[in-house]
Amino acid sequence: MPLIDNQHYNELPSLETANTRRQAQHIDHLIRGPLRDVFIKYGAQNAFALYLQHRHHRLGRNETVVKVHGTAHLMNDEDIVDIGTIGNKIIPATWMGRDMLAIEFAIAPTSANTPVIPPQFIAELDHILTLSDCKGLFGIDTLADDDWTELTVGNASVVVPSNGQEREEAYIPVAFAFDDRKPGFRVHGKCGKDHKHTSKP
Repeated sequence: MPLIDNQHYNELPSLETANTRRQAQHIDHLIRGPLRDVFIKYGAQNAFALYLQHRHHRLGRNETVVKVHGTAHLMNDEDIVDIGTIGNKIIPATWMGRDMLAIEFAIAPTSANTPVIPPQFIAELDHILTLSDCKGLFGIDTLADDDWTELTVGNASVVVPSNGQEREEAYIPVAFAFDDRKPGFRVHGKCGKDHKHTSKP
């Protein structure tokens, strides 16, 4: 049985569509203000980032997006069982959709902690997004050790550390991190504008 109902994933917008919606004038103010405040209030900035909801794949039956060292793969039930037989487990990595469900996953050692997001944090974040007419625009992503850039290599969405030297016009900011000691936000993750997408079903 798959980890998610793949319809929830397939209903996510393309990167281009999501980025068009993010261009509304009030969005950056929303990120650096009310959304930052709720991350800081719950201490979520130490483990999570705000994430522009989008997808790069179309999931087939019994498929799940699972990241291996940042690179996303489509895995079926058998693949996931095999991972468990060699001392690893599947943990939530990204929460998206109108209900903020765990929708992308990652491989971790069985000894690793499973990320848990306080329900009060999700509820307050969702309330702010709803009041701002931004329901479904942002989700939550696991904070990576380094800022990152995502690009397509073959059929994989590959994540590499960001060195800050990417051509700005070629990438779209998708993950936004916060620091309780600094105002505003920093771009934590970017996706290439030419990142391939499958069409919606």
